[in-house]
Order: sequence, then C-alpha cells, then structure tokens
Amino acid sequence: MSAGAWSRWCHRAEEAWNRHVRHRELYRQLDLVRADLKARAAWVNQLSDEEIAEMLRGLTACMDAVLETGSDAPERPEGTS
Repeated sequence: MSAGAWSRWCHRAEEAWNRHVRHRELYRQLDLVRADLKARAAWVNQLSDEEIAEMLRGLTACMDAVLETGSDAPERPEGTS
C-alpha cells in the first residue's frame, strides 16, 4: 500500500470514528432529554378528564387573548424592532 493510500485510509478511519463518537454523544443527550421530558410530563397522566378539560379551556382563552392583542398591535415599518 502506498503512503498516499495509507494516509487516505487513516483519514477515513479517523472520520468514521469521530462521526461515531459525535453520534454516540448526541444519542446520549437525546436520551437525557427524553427522560427529563418523561419526568416533567408524568403529572399529566394523573389528571382527571375534568382537569384536562379545564386546562384546555384556560389555554384556549389565553391563546384567544394573545391573538386578539397581536391583531390590535400597530404595524411597524420594515427594519425596526
């Protein structure tokens, strides 16, 4: 095997290893986020149907208020924040 071919092979092996390590870390982080989300959302499973309906009514009222407030906002010229 020539020196150039050996160098290319080593470079490809290194890239594959780095990709493997990077993906392994991303999957580890994803597992942590999933576990955190599951723990945060566990209380939802304990709600009664009446409590869920009440929450949805409150959420709908809140969203309606936000949308109404947004539609009353004055128009801003382009490029201003």
